Amino acid sequence: MIEVVRSGRVDASPERVWHLVSRTERAPEWLSFAESAEVISGSGCGQRRRLYSRWGKRRSEVDQEVIEYRRPLVVAWRHIAERLDGRPAPRFAETTEFRVELEPAGEGTLVRLRSLQQPASPVRGLLIKLFGSKEIAQGMERSLVRLADVLR
Repeated sequence: MIEVVRSGRVDASPERVWHLVSRTERAPEWLSFAESAEVISGSGCGQRRRLYSRWGKRRSEVDQEVIEYRRPLVVAWRHIAERLDGRPAPRFAETTEFRVELEPAGEGTLVRLRSLQQPASPVRGLLIKLFGSKEIAQGMERSLVRLADVLR
């Protein structure tokens, strides 16, 4: 399992942060991995949604399923399908999970972003460690800055 974690404190209550991070349509406001997002079906745990972005110059779509939804502390999802330019993306990870964990911190909130990937093979695990983990960490850091900016 390859884990990447980044955290930061924001000057907003967990409820206020939750209102932003738990709503699919608001993902592009704070999540650097999202240009747009839509709910496919459901709500809360079990919700299916689609996130649109770019991977380099290619259009990316990721279908996700919410696997944990504990207001106002945790929202987590797993990738159930990934496409680049409308075609199935190369499968580097057997499973990918992304978690947003909120913890009260005085009058603010500690926000922890956590990515967990089970590599599809040892070689692909090495590629994730060498290249993907850095990209994910940078995206998380940008997301934390954007989140703090939106909540100001």
